[in-house]
Amino acid sequence: MQTQEESLGDVTVLTITGHLDTSSATPFESVLMEVIDRGERKVMVDCGPLEYVNSAGLKVFLLAAKKLETLDGQLVLCALSPSVLMVFEMIGFTRIMNIAASRDEGLRMFREQRAEA
Repeated sequence: MQTQEESLGDVTVLTITGHLDTSSATPFESVLMEVIDRGERKVMVDCGPLEYVNSAGLKVFLLAAKKLETLDGQLVLCALSPSVLMVFEMIGFTRIMNIAASRDEGLRMFREQRAEA
């Protein structure tokens, strides 16, 4: 698992590559929570290069989403591969997480949230 961080305006994008499993969930959680702890409130995780996720990885996404929600922030996951999306669907995460088909769609979700506020 590798991550890369970039800023797109006021949105912080973390791109995750490889496998998000029991051995990589804790390091990824540290990276994601560090982004939130330093004050970022609009966080998008680009899952395009993510090949595999298990329950430990799903837990990290849920923890980050809940933490951002309490801080009036938002987590958006984008570009999930069909195999990763299938896991999210089976667990029911597609109903409780903000999931966008692409980065552009994810950025639109943040703009729409700002317009509603």
